[in-house]
Amino acid sequence: MTGGNKSLEGPLFRAMIRACLLAGRVYTAIVISTGAIAGLALWFPPGKALWQNDAQRNLGFNQFLESLSPKTKEWWINTYGSALAPFIKTALSPHTVESSWYLNCICVDPKYQRQGIATNLIKMVEQKVRCSHSVCYICMISSYLQAMTTSILALCTDTDVNVAVYKALHFQYKGEAPLPTPDNEYIDVHCFTKPGARV
Repeated sequence: MTGGNKSLEGPLFRAMIRACLLAGRVYTAIVISTGAIAGLALWFPPGKALWQNDAQRNLGFNQFLESLSPKTKEWWINTYGSALAPFIKTALSPHTVESSWYLNCICVDPKYQRQGIATNLIKMVEQKVRCSHSVCYICMISSYLQAMTTSILALCTDTDVNVAVYKALHFQYKGEAPLPTPDNEYIDVHCFTKPGARV
């Protein structure tokens, strides 16, 4: 997503957080003894989406785009969204991103991984969705979670590590699709859903 430029990972993440603080819901897991952030989840409720308007994009995303190489910037503008959209639409049907809760990013500090933090950051919104009868759609930086009528949670991920994580969290594998990269290669995006109460 940064064209291999690791110095842009921080600006990208900060642009996500700022946009979510403006229009979404930020959930954190805090270490009580130190106040450190152990984990973070960025959610957007129905009707909201990451960088859907100038107010959000002006909080760092536009600056991030201008810092990218021309090739990676072109990929963001013309390839990334359009390549994923048909796949996401099919996976979400009959629901849509606009009618869903959307988790754009979830991460846990390596020092605190394997302690149930990510699981609980997901469960917090899963419980909220069950109470509000919304559909829940979750997406990581390189992952998307979708939901069907009988699936509160669903996701797509492009790493084998995350495939194993979501299998351990009892998500059901739903298939995969190729996503072109800025280097004209392809990565497999794997999809999962998690059955829940009918919504």
